[in-house]
Amino acid sequence: MLCFAIVALAQSTKWEREDKTDPLRGITYAQYTLTGKFLTPPKSSSDQPPLFVVKCVPGTHRKGTGATDGKLLDALIAIHADVVQSSRYIHVQYRLDDGKLHQEPWYSGPDPGAVVVPAPELNNVLYGHILVHKEGTNPPVRKLVLGVDEHRGGEVVMQFDMPDPDEMADACGILYRKK
Repeated sequence: MLCFAIVALAQSTKWEREDKTDPLRGITYAQYTLTGKFLTPPKSSSDQPPLFVVKCVPGTHRKGTGATDGKLLDALIAIHADVVQSSRYIHVQYRLDDGKLHQEPWYSGPDPGAVVVPAPELNNVLYGHILVHKEGTNPPVRKLVLGVDEHRGGEVVMQFDMPDPDEMADACGILYRKK
């Protein structure tokens, strides 16, 4: 099961950073957490809010012939309810800033209560496009509304009010800074 410390029950106004160590792999990483709210809570509610969690290794990393300022390890949304999955995928629907409805197959998480956000979709939910974001171009996404189907329940809908992601995106290597 996933273990997350709930920093606050109210929705976060910024990405909360916590430095962590993985003793198995011998790496230190930064974990960024954003607390959301349920618009339609799970039937099997555990009274825990949804969490958007991004793990990165800050610093310079080789990528092809160049280098990035960080490396994305993992991005997931902890829903705290069993979600319907087919094979390895979970059917996800989401809206960015009240725009059009996106429908994507995302990966099932490390437990039945989480869904993994693939790297291109992480770029999309942060900046509204699937490519690495170039600093100083379009503004970041301000609201993410996401829906998934709960196992033996209805649709679970949650909202994340998205603060500026630049610090986290830079630490994860998904922000291209002009040098």
